[in-house]
Amino acid sequence: MVTFKLIERTDKKLIYHYFPEGHENKCPGVIVVDISKDEINIKELAEEDWEYDIPPEEINELAERINHIKHEKGETDFAELVTEPIHSIYYGDHAIREILKQLCNGKVPENGMQAWY
Repeated sequence: MVTFKLIERTDKKLIYHYFPEGHENKCPGVIVVDISKDEINIKELAEEDWEYDIPPEEINELAERINHIKHEKGETDFAELVTEPIHSIYYGDHAIREILKQLCNGKVPENGMQAWY
């Protein structure tokens, strides 16, 4: 679970703090939404967050299993295989997904949370 709070709002950007496991007593991460460029990035990792790369073999193993299931159902929209690792930030990426979901629905979230387990 990750929580987030809007800490600054201007015409050009939104700045959020995010807190892994809702631990607001720890150093927050910083997410910046650049409205003029339609970009969202993690500018600073939270104290309790971490970065990692998912190797292409692991991604492709999952894609091949999904494709097998789709093939058995007669579907033709298969997942593509990748050649490069995917870089991820564990809690920050979940916060970004929730912020983007609300922004796409026309809302600027003041705060929120995302739970996935």
